[in-house]
Amino acid sequence: MTVRRHVRYPQLLLAGIACCLFISPVMAGQDVLPPDYPRSLERELAAVLSRLASAGDEVKALLEGAELYMQMADDLFTEEGQRQSAYEAGAAMAKRALHIDSRQAHAHFLYAATLGSAERLKGLANAGLVLNDIKRHLREALAIDPTHPQALQMMGGLYAELPWVLGGSEAEAESYLRRAIEADGRYTNAHVILARLLIKQHRFAEARRHLQAVIDVQQPHYPYSWMRLFKPEAERMLKTLPPS
Repeated sequence: MTVRRHVRYPQLLLAGIACCLFISPVMAGQDVLPPDYPRSLERELAAVLSRLASAGDEVKALLEGAELYMQMADDLFTEEGQRQSAYEAGAAMAKRALHIDSRQAHAHFLYAATLGSAERLKGLANAGLVLNDIKRHLREALAIDPTHPQALQMMGGLYAELPWVLGGSEAEAESYLRRAIEADGRYTNAHVILARLLIKQHRFAEARRHLQAVIDVQQPHYPYSWMRLFKPEAERMLKTLPPS
């Protein structure tokens, strides 16, 4: 007699999406940071909002605003309510940009990233719908720009962290993450996510190379997140590997 286990799909959705968005952040970031970063983000956002108020909606300004809201949620705010509001404001700006030009790959990516982060903080009560929306916008971004590194990284993170019953796939994850690294290896979290997957598969030599790439990178994107999160995580993971 075969006993079928009851699969709690809502709980798996919650765990899967929360996990992939938490461990695989797609933070907005600047390559050269002002001395007062991240406090400087408030000043930059005020300037963008002033431009929008005087000139009306314009795609470039809306995307800058969405990026800034995401950076503020990632790097500046610590209170959960503030972070959620910032992610939601970023999603709203990305959506306004898409209403003007639906062929903007980065707008699709920003909408997916901010929506996913906002819903994670809310507890993902509507996790299934959110996951489908996230995937749809990431696919749209990659249909428009197949080499968009952040969309490739986020899609790889989803495939890596979701359970198989929700579409998770280690093979798909590896493919997307390698494409992200090929597109631009200075987005160092793609190396970290891929290394985690390789370690799970006991491919330690390959994992070591990717972790070392995180530590040795020159001029990383997201330097604030690289210094606080990605580099320390790579160093920690390296210490857990068996001797080469």
